[in-house]
Amino acid sequence: MRKSIKGFILLLITLIFLYFVFVNVDFVELAKIFKRFEYKYIIFLIISMTISLSFRALCFKQLIQKTIPDAKLINLIPICLTGAGLNIALPARAGDIFRAYYVGKKHNMDKMKIFGSVMFERLFDVIIIFCLLAVAVFIYHRNPLAMKLCFFAGILLVLGISFAVFFYKNNYIGKFCEFINKKIDSLPFRAFLKNSVDFINKKSLSFFNGFEVIDSPRRVLGAMCASFGIWFFECVNYCIVIQGFGYDIHWSVVLFVIGFIALACMIPSTSIFIGPYQVAVIAAFSIYGIEKESALAISVLEQSIVTIYLLTIAFLFLVKNNISFGKLKKDITEKFE
Repeated sequence: MRKSIKGFILLLITLIFLYFVFVNVDFVELAKIFKRFEYKYIIFLIISMTISLSFRALCFKQLIQKTIPDAKLINLIPICLTGAGLNIALPARAGDIFRAYYVGKKHNMDKMKIFGSVMFERLFDVIIIFCLLAVAVFIYHRNPLAMKLCFFAGILLVLGISFAVFFYKNNYIGKFCEFINKKIDSLPFRAFLKNSVDFINKKSLSFFNGFEVIDSPRRVLGAMCASFGIWFFECVNYCIVIQGFGYDIHWSVVLFVIGFIALACMIPSTSIFIGPYQVAVIAAFSIYGIEKESALAISVLEQSIVTIYLLTIAFLFLVKNNISFGKLKKDITEKFE
């Protein structure tokens, strides 16, 4: 019942966004724009996507190097490609959970610790995306409100990084759990409560241990450079699609596109992020006065190619490794929920 309600809410959110996407769209003009696309650019887009996710694997390798010293980049690349495909196919970014689950199981390591590393990787993503958006706002679109919002977001980002480092270095969750255990000695059901607190303490300790890259400035720098590579080629993806449609649009538009998409993907929706994704691209292009039909065509084509390519890679990886999609989904749910 709870899953049905959740699914209905996500579908409703998606439909609301789709309404704003397609309202007042000239479908005849949209069809003409699609016909203009030169499909030879698809191969360049696929190459760029693969390079981007190869940088994702390099970043991941830096984060787990101490935990799994023998992890090879050549093995991590298909795992990251598959994880990206599962992020599209399943809600709640299940592909990130898959990476932690699969790598932890393959190397017989603590899966929650690996998951902590994956989540810490997202912090590098946020830093790079914020920097790209800040460049777009402060150099190419000096809107006073946007600049204030960007400044406020920068403060929140610094606080978030400080919070992560603070909890990793001081293990305050462990200390808090110890404090709670002392307080529940006189309460009824204390055995159950103590086991629950110990379980939370164990999982949180494993999770924050995944932040161990903080102890190595060299690997932090390596992960940051790899993360920049990820998002540089994400920008290249959109430049390729824009070129494929024959538009002469300033490259800085992709900085807004990437930043807005990152924000839109945080909004709960059904798989593939249909709806919020298109709204984000349309909003980014509107800053440059580009018509809705052009932005919609670019977003739909780019998202379609990315989706088909990554889902194909994910399917082939699961088949090659004899992994049942249904069993994988069940195992991930049992381990991480």
